[in-house]
Amino acid sequence: FRFKHKLSNGDIMDVEVYSGPINIDNRDLLFSIIHDSQEKIELERKYRKSKIYFDSLFDNSPEAIAIVNKDFKVLDVNNGFQNVFLYDLKDIKGKDLTELLCEETLYDTSYSFRESIKKGKFVKKEVKRKRKDGRLLDLLLLGFPLILDGETIAAYCVYSDIKEVKEKDKQIELLTKRDILTGLFNRKFFLNELDKRILKNKEENRIEEKIAVIVISINEFKEITEALGPLAGDNILKEFAGRLKQSINIDDLVARFSEDEFAILISNFKNIEKLEELTDNILKKLHPSFQIAQNQIQVRTSIGIAIFPDDDIKSIGLVRKAEIAMNKSKEFNSNTPVKFKKELDKEVQEYFWIKSNLAKALWYNELFLNYQPIYDTSINKLIGVEALARWNHNKVGIIPPSKFIPIAEKTGLIYSIGEWVLLNACKQNKKWQDLGYEPIYMSVNISALQLEQPNFINVVKKVIEESKLNPRYLQLEITETFFTQKYELIEDAIKKLEELGVKLAIDDFGTGYSSLSQLCEFNIDNIKIDRSFIDGVDRNLNKRKVVKAVISLAKSLNIDLTAEGVETQNELKFLKENKCPIAQGYLLSKPVENERIEELLQKNDKA
Repeated sequence: FRFKHKLSNGDIMDVEVYSGPINIDNRDLLFSIIHDSQEKIELERKYRKSKIYFDSLFDNSPEAIAIVNKDFKVLDVNNGFQNVFLYDLKDIKGKDLTELLCEETLYDTSYSFRESIKKGKFVKKEVKRKRKDGRLLDLLLLGFPLILDGETIAAYCVYSDIKEVKEKDKQIELLTKRDILTGLFNRKFFLNELDKRILKNKEENRIEEKIAVIVISINEFKEITEALGPLAGDNILKEFAGRLKQSINIDDLVARFSEDEFAILISNFKNIEKLEELTDNILKKLHPSFQIAQNQIQVRTSIGIAIFPDDDIKSIGLVRKAEIAMNKSKEFNSNTPVKFKKELDKEVQEYFWIKSNLAKALWYNELFLNYQPIYDTSINKLIGVEALARWNHNKVGIIPPSKFIPIAEKTGLIYSIGEWVLLNACKQNKKWQDLGYEPIYMSVNISALQLEQPNFINVVKKVIEESKLNPRYLQLEITETFFTQKYELIEDAIKKLEELGVKLAIDDFGTGYSSLSQLCEFNIDNIKIDRSFIDGVDRNLNKRKVVKAVISLAKSLNIDLTAEGVETQNELKFLKENKCPIAQGYLLSKPVENERIEELLQKNDKA
């Protein structure tokens, strides 16, 4: 019998006790053997649990399942088997399954199936089997051998209705080809079809016939979903897809590539004019506004085009180059189709290379500073310098700022680079002062992205503390276009910089749209008139009028005025005559290393 046994330590365990009488020295005693039955009980419980799982799966499976012994005699069948073949277990138990379900003409193939099972192989094949009423069924048969100690002792035979499977396959195929929301083909199917058409063109040697890939994106899609919600975005996509289908020919193919990106495949055209007509037709279809709930929404599109075999002979390459062209079109933001050109690919490769390597430039100490002198030309004295970031890549050499600064702004690297420039420029200026030279101011360009950062003022404070430079000798240059951007975000930062004692200059003055009221609101110390006005100012009447007006404006506001890009003696003469003595440019000095600035500071001291 079984019962709970208490151990000397107080633990309780399940035990089995086998007892019987024995006689020792004429004494009747009870002899008991106690076994720990915990493991046995656990095994029994697991067995019962597994059997419940198996019975539930076996009995409720929609498939017809028969369990047979090694000689294919029926041991058991499930409800599915009875429903499909119309046999009750009591009628067929112990009978040969092959003889029961197969016509004599199918015995040979069935016995081949049985031999494979006996050898321990899993078998899957399409078969014909007959029901009790003689009707033949098309089925998929799966044979699973049950192997014990290396020998097949039984097998499962699972029968599935092929008709249902075929229908499921069709549905799956449809889902793998189509985008659920728009009903268009998806990216995978598009690429497969493009491969086929390219291969066909090559095999049939259609030299004159071309294939085009057109990639289209909706420029305002993100703004629409943010403003009106995802449902409005879905409605835009469905309507957009419908218009695209209406704009193409029956042999053309349109697909949804990503959230707001579509692609069109055009085959067998011989001249570019046909392609231009098609893109014009697409734009006409997309031009009318989209009615979403109570909103009339006008969308702009970016369209990129790549052509086989002109631009690439592989599908992936064609799509990539069409997307490159589409991204170029997006820069225009004006429904302007762009055809791929090699120069665009070069731009993309250069962008990627600079982006990848720029992230490492600070770590590898590849960035350095040059300084362009700023003179008071009335006394021929150096009064300041502008710090300019330079990049000397260890393999490529010098990379101009015009190449890497815009990419730094796009990628966010401008924050770390800007802080590095600011810190090292301030340290250098303090070093010159510590060497005993007469103090000059250090002018540093600040990106709009830096100024919009909530912690920018803390960055400046940290730089001043670390460099120990008096803030009066630091000038931050901000572009005039700052005033047309997120004005509220930068207003507080500018006022805090004023309180800190840092000088502020408006760079490239005359190229933006700042108002006089904004110039009055902030304590601007310096206006730097853009070089485009200085270039040829001595020869151009209108430029002379503009520069004189800016000089007068700066004087009336008691703001210093610096002329940028001075390159000729005549330009400098004009500026002096019109009382604009502060200047910088190649006539006075190109950007130079810090050692050259020290030489100029020595001249200051001797003057």
